[in-house]
Amino acid sequence: MPTDKASQTVVVNAPLATVLATLQDVGKQPAWIKEILEAELLESFDDGTPSTARFRASTPVGSDRYTLAYEHPPDGMAWHLVSGRLQTAQDGRYTLRRAGTGRTEVTYDLQISHNLPLPRFIRSRVIESLVNSTVTGLKAYVEDRK
Repeated sequence: MPTDKASQTVVVNAPLATVLATLQDVGKQPAWIKEILEAELLESFDDGTPSTARFRASTPVGSDRYTLAYEHPPDGMAWHLVSGRLQTAQDGRYTLRRAGTGRTEVTYDLQISHNLPLPRFIRSRVIESLVNSTVTGLKAYVEDRK
């Protein structure tokens, strides 16, 4: 089963609390992640942060429906795959760090396993494009809402 991973860091011109609130509003991810077509929050923790959510997404190699379970470390948000159609595993994490007054450094780490019989260079290109699209979408979405 192939496993692919990518990571990228971006600085968002917004306070850490604003960036974190945007990330935790998983139902609105289709507004800033072009590959996510639908997002539905299924359960929340007592503090209102997401516990589980279901998604429908499309990439150049196929579309998938999947469910993620979330954790909320002090410096960001992490998740893992509960179930998926094409994916057999997904582990992701946003790590946030203050980068000066009103600025936040966001590092997005993503690892996906699946059963798609694709050459490694295609899989690498797809996951790197997805990670890039996500961080640039986050930056534009947060900064446009200021």
